[in-house]
Amino acid sequence: MTSLLLLAWATAVAVTVPRAVTARSWSRAVPRVAIGLWLGALVSATGAVLGAGLLAAVPPAALAAGLDGIIGACARALTRLGAPDETLAVLALAATAALATRLTIGAVATVRAARRWRRQHLAALSPVASPGPTDGCTLVEHATPMVYCLPGRPGHVVVTRGALDTLTPQQLDAVLRHERAHLRGRHHLLVAVAAAFHRALPGLPLARAAEDEVRRLVEHLADDRAGARHGRHTVAAAIVRLAGNTPGHALGAGAPSVDRVRRLLAPAPPRSTARHLLGAAAIILLLAFPVATTGTAAGMAVHKATCSQPAAPAGN
Repeated sequence: MTSLLLLAWATAVAVTVPRAVTARSWSRAVPRVAIGLWLGALVSATGAVLGAGLLAAVPPAALAAGLDGIIGACARALTRLGAPDETLAVLALAATAALATRLTIGAVATVRAARRWRRQHLAALSPVASPGPTDGCTLVEHATPMVYCLPGRPGHVVVTRGALDTLTPQQLDAVLRHERAHLRGRHHLLVAVAAAFHRALPGLPLARAAEDEVRRLVEHLADDRAGARHGRHTVAAAIVRLAGNTPGHALGAGAPSVDRVRRLLAPAPPRSTARHLLGAAAIILLLAFPVATTGTAAGMAVHKATCSQPAAPAGN
């Protein structure tokens, strides 16, 4: 029953969160909270499925024996493949292992692809790069107006000659602050988590929507940081001049989005403590429910198995 409850929870999260968060006005007002909800939903849904598989695959007595018992139960289920009494355990074990494997491979592949792209991109830039207009910037002699960042140690902010010719000094300062906000906030890690889930689960609408939305929302975060110092209209004008000119795995002010410009041209929304508290509570619920449910069910199973064991005979 607990496994069914966890699967129902995963389904509810996968269906409800995209409808509640995607393109909502409140999510544009509090992008940090919205990012937390998207990533929390991904972790919650997959954690619930993994917990359901574990509880279905491992009997209570094996849970009571700890890790050795769990490994032994899995081994017995595999050796008795085809036995009627082990069918459910084998299916649950196979599904859980497949999901865990896909998540692991997706995470590793996403990180490796991003690092490889950044290495190749930096190598391609080096022959035409020179110190930029400010510390920590790299100037590239290219006519296309681009300003973007390449995360890493250290991070790089790349500015093209076309951007210097296109942007006013105020707009250039604004987009540089935008890029530094990406680097300081480690926004590439947030995008990488969502991308890894999407790579691992390409058929899951929640994963696809989460990657798209997290990419959009980190741009809102950086826009807000730049707009707070240089003015929202200045940032919007710079986005228009750089629109569509951000390469590959990079994060940049020119990431195309009419929604970003409209958001910046509208008055800044007032800060709402209640909205942040509600969002934090929702994120905590998303993360806690699968863990608490799985842990409670496992604890009850262990207690039941322990209590059902015959008492040891008294000594003489």
